[in-house]
Amino acid sequence: MNELIEILQNKQLVWQGAAKQTSSQYQSTGYSTLDEQLNGGFPQSGVIEVLSDIAIGELRLLMPSVTKDNNRLLVFIAPPGIVNAHMLAGSGIDLKSVIVVYPKDQKNALWSAELCLKSGACHSVLMWANDRLEIHQIKRLQLASEKGDSRQFLIRARRYEDLSLPVDVSLSLTAETTGLKAKINKRKRGWPSDVFNINMQSAWPKLTRQIRPDNVILFPERKVG
Repeated sequence: MNELIEILQNKQLVWQGAAKQTSSQYQSTGYSTLDEQLNGGFPQSGVIEVLSDIAIGELRLLMPSVTKDNNRLLVFIAPPGIVNAHMLAGSGIDLKSVIVVYPKDQKNALWSAELCLKSGACHSVLMWANDRLEIHQIKRLQLASEKGDSRQFLIRARRYEDLSLPVDVSLSLTAETTGLKAKINKRKRGWPSDVFNINMQSAWPKLTRQIRPDNVILFPERKVG
């Protein structure tokens, strides 16, 4: 019986309410607030779901985490636009270690992601999903990520969040003037969170609204006519 329980624990099929994963199983997100909510950061392998509208800062949120390993490949699959090479280089990513895939449909996107994950040559795979995902598809990505010791970030619209998928982390994002509002919907061996703010002003000052000092008095607008 003990051997069976150990096997199930190693496969993360047994949830222990009071247990916490060791910090070595996590990698910092680059944002202390998010690290605290995730008990250390993103898991080093597995599937991470990001429910977000396009172009609100979701990619900027992931950048610090996916720039930590230039010895393996970073893969973008089905991005909604052209991946900005200057932004990647400015974030410290070696462009020679980046692959961008534009598959013809989501079936091919999932096939590409699975191959990349289990190859062992990639540390992170970012895939944008435009259609609904099924549980068996996530399980295939889970197995592939375990085999290749890699991470799958699934970025998809919030309109699909009615189906709870067996991901390691599910994170919802909405736009906020100083960065993002976030909510952890689920995570393995942990609880969901309340909504919290992720301040991105120090990392991306030109892409967030600066807080006006309290000692500034605005003059009334000049009336015309």
